[in-house]
Amino acid sequence: MPEFAGDWPPKPWDTALDQFNLYSAWWEGNTDALEEIYGNGSNIPAPRPSQFRGGVVGRLARFFWGRPVLQDTKRLHIPAAADIATTSADLLFGQPPSWLFNEGDATDVEAAQAQLNDLLDGADTVATLLEAAEVQAALSGVYLRLWWDLDATDKVMLSPVAPDAAIPQWRYGKLAEVTFWSIVAENKSGVWRHLEHHAPGYIEHALYLGDQGSIGRRMPLESLESMQWAADLVDENSSVQTRVEGLTAAYIPNVRPARRWRNVPGLAPLGRSDFEGVEHLFDALDEAWSSWMRDLDLAKARLFVAQELLEDNGPGKGATFDREQEIFTPVPSDQSGSLADGAASQLVQAQQFKIRVEEHAKTCDKLMRQILRATGYSPGDFEDADTSGAMTATEVSARKDKSNTTRSRKILYWQSEAQPLARTMLELDRIVYKRPDHGVKADPEMKFPVRVDQDPVQLSTAISNLRAARAISTETAVRMFNPNWSNPEVEDEVARILEENQFEVPDPNGGDFEAADEEAHSNLQGEVEPDTEPMDEAA
Repeated sequence: MPEFAGDWPPKPWDTALDQFNLYSAWWEGNTDALEEIYGNGSNIPAPRPSQFRGGVVGRLARFFWGRPVLQDTKRLHIPAAADIATTSADLLFGQPPSWLFNEGDATDVEAAQAQLNDLLDGADTVATLLEAAEVQAALSGVYLRLWWDLDATDKVMLSPVAPDAAIPQWRYGKLAEVTFWSIVAENKSGVWRHLEHHAPGYIEHALYLGDQGSIGRRMPLESLESMQWAADLVDENSSVQTRVEGLTAAYIPNVRPARRWRNVPGLAPLGRSDFEGVEHLFDALDEAWSSWMRDLDLAKARLFVAQELLEDNGPGKGATFDREQEIFTPVPSDQSGSLADGAASQLVQAQQFKIRVEEHAKTCDKLMRQILRATGYSPGDFEDADTSGAMTATEVSARKDKSNTTRSRKILYWQSEAQPLARTMLELDRIVYKRPDHGVKADPEMKFPVRVDQDPVQLSTAISNLRAARAISTETAVRMFNPNWSNPEVEDEVARILEENQFEVPDPNGGDFEAADEEAHSNLQGEVEPDTEPMDEAA
């Protein structure tokens, strides 16, 4: 483990942590945190000097969430950032991936495949991957960590770790080692941090006592009761020997390159968040939505009542208007006794502003589409189904092309990092839980299912037309309708379809097919006269 001392987190990770806190505030929809970040914690009614400055400070201070609140104004937040992160996770792992060993990847492929399925095909693993993918989209990437507990689990497990809780060490852009950290206790002694360093062959544990801004000094693991579990596991070097060649952690970036940190050593391999560069659009969307809600508040009917209609409640108690009162004090009138011209309209005046529904709706819709375009997603994945009319397969595909492209891009990062980790997980599970050695020679393949966007009714109609035209086989039809099935599943379904569609031809000879065959053959021979003339040798 590196020797940590002084400020925590160390440079340049303090810069990254500030940015992660900003992304986290948008992701959580934490309006207090947004006001703190953009407004520097100030709710003073008067404009701040920072709002008149140029550069980054002035621009941030002029954000909607950075402006001072002059009165009790409603400021509402639209969780667009959370929707984007959730949708990204659903696109990747809404249908779980499959893990496959190919022929020759292990001495006993069938047994190795069974162990791999046991580790990675469970509901717990799918839930972990969904959680990890949401963190990945929001915070520029995510770490996957292997862990085990002989008393709690019967296999090695996966857990996600956010990038704001890790100090990585890179080698040519690949994760070589990583230190995960967390605050395990805060008391009068200070802030206790647990550091867990993953390197090929071992995992080292350490306990530090410091304060909010510094790491402090290293302490024995036994110093804190909640860390006794780690003290019981480690050897004299505070380490747990994994006895595997691979690293027991992996980092999956969201998207690269990291535009913001491309020239910052140590931060460039982190990748970039889906929120990078669209914070101002999130802010504008919240401002437009808050304006819409303000219109609703201003559109409440209000009455402006003349002084003559108010009832005095006494000195210092003001005056009130009774809407149920039928008789009022005398009011100005002409000689005939009727109300003077304009007097009635001056007594009570009603005011009700229009609600600019269409203008606000179009503004919010346009902002949301710009956000989705900048983050790489299709509006079709964020809208309700269009019931105004059926769309063709081409139209459905076009509505989701951008999301599919982004999904394919992220799948490459998952496959390149998760496949080696799966092999390490398999080896670690064999060592820790004493499983048989299946002679694994290669990384398993992480296969993502094909995303089916076409309506099942339209797809079945297309297949039916192709079958009627004798343009596709039964096997091709089954694969078209079920693109994510394995070869054995397709073969079984084809066999069942052919078996169900078999039918018997009525036999005119009472069922004796063999006799009917012989009779037809003899009749055919009798009709054909043998050629008895000799053949010409030249011919």
